[in-house]
Amino acid sequence: MRVDQAVNIEDLHRMAKRRLPKVAFDFIEGGLEDERGLERNTAAFHKHFLLPRYLVDVSKRDQSQTIFGHTFASPFGISPTGGAGLFRRGADLMLAEAAADANIPYIMSGSSNDSMESAARVAPNNAWYQLYAARDGAISEDLIRRAADAGLGALVLTVDVPVHSKRERNQRNGFANIRGNWMKAALSLKPTLLAEALTPPGWIAEYIRHGGTPALENWLP
Repeated sequence: MRVDQAVNIEDLHRMAKRRLPKVAFDFIEGGLEDERGLERNTAAFHKHFLLPRYLVDVSKRDQSQTIFGHTFASPFGISPTGGAGLFRRGADLMLAEAAADANIPYIMSGSSNDSMESAARVAPNNAWYQLYAARDGAISEDLIRRAADAGLGALVLTVDVPVHSKRERNQRNGFANIRGNWMKAALSLKPTLLAEALTPPGWIAEYIRHGGTPALENWLP
């Protein structure tokens, strides 16, 4: 099945599980600790319903919203997804392009694998940047300066990660520390998991063909 043949989110979920090695799939699907927060968030979405408007003229609808001086087509956007380049090379820019096409905000993750400047070129009116404050204030100031110079529309300060996250699935997979070079971390796995990581040929071949492994571009010196 191709992506354009998917009819719902669950189809995409199954496709991702087939395409990705377990270490990568567990990273994007898993939550922290015992994943109670993930369960509560999922349950919260299931409590919302779309209410039909019978006998009401809805032929002309407008769900646009002006945020920070820019009018977007919808009052929601794409939230930051760290390490998206681990799942598909160039995924950060694909998300930015999709946001631009739909005219909704795109928050580039502070742990993205493409640079904020490249996102600004792809989505000049839609890209925002998520800032994780560094211990060294000079690093944070440099990231803020770069975001301003690139013309990003907003800075999203993230304060809910005061310590390094405890991702239990990553720990079980021997993939607990994924900061820095993603493929280097993957290649440091124990042999059984390394063999598993190389099993989906399309996943590893994509990086080999394009001559590089994903890095945290915005944090490179």
